[in-house]
Amino acid sequence: MNICLLLCYHCEIILRAILIYFIGYPCVIAGHLCQSLHSCNSSLCSARGNCSYNYDGSYNCTCEVGYFGSSCDQVDQCINRPCLNNGSCLLNSTTGDYSCECQPGFLGVNCSVLDACWPTNPCDNNGTCLSLPDRGYSCTCVPGYTGSRCSDSVNACDSDPCRNGATCIRVLTGFSCRCKSGFTGPTCDSELSVECTSTDCQNGGTCSIGGNTIVCDCPSGNDLYFHYITSLVSTYKIK
Repeated sequence: MNICLLLCYHCEIILRAILIYFIGYPCVIAGHLCQSLHSCNSSLCSARGNCSYNYDGSYNCTCEVGYFGSSCDQVDQCINRPCLNNGSCLLNSTTGDYSCECQPGFLGVNCSVLDACWPTNPCDNNGTCLSLPDRGYSCTCVPGYTGSRCSDSVNACDSDPCRNGATCIRVLTGFSCRCKSGFTGPTCDSELSVECTSTDCQNGGTCSIGGNTIVCDCPSGNDLYFHYITSLVSTYKIK
């Protein structure tokens, strides 16, 4: 500590009543001029702060209500209560900016926008609600539903997705195709190819292919000769 400051400190203790008028000014101790070296002057604190010094030479600025910072030069933007509808104002002590923590049912920079998605979700069938700045809302629908509120179910069969004369069956997640004989695949677009195997025709019958069916040429006996046609569920392979 500076010896002059130390002497002034003790001088203040001994002659407090006298030196109270000389805080911040030279004081006389034992006939010597002791210059106080505290740092307060008009340029350290802004017009919104009051400067006070410490005996170690440092200083403090005591700010007026609505101002903060080491020199009281930053405006407390929360002082004017910018957050509406009982929102809480949060001040950034570094930048001086503020943000609002809104009550349920409100949103926006100043909590001035009514949350159309609260307290109940206006979107049907588990749709996701998004509030809009104009106090409106939009719905994002789950698969299988459409419309402004997701209230309309989607008929995937309207686009006729099943091929080769197959029947389209509507299901919750989309559609399913019931294929006609000779076709397979999710949309019945793959044609089946049938081939003979050793077990298709019995009792010496000869196997041949007729269209998409297996034809058995049976040997004649007792003046009986006939063709035995099996169903398409016999062994097959995809082309």
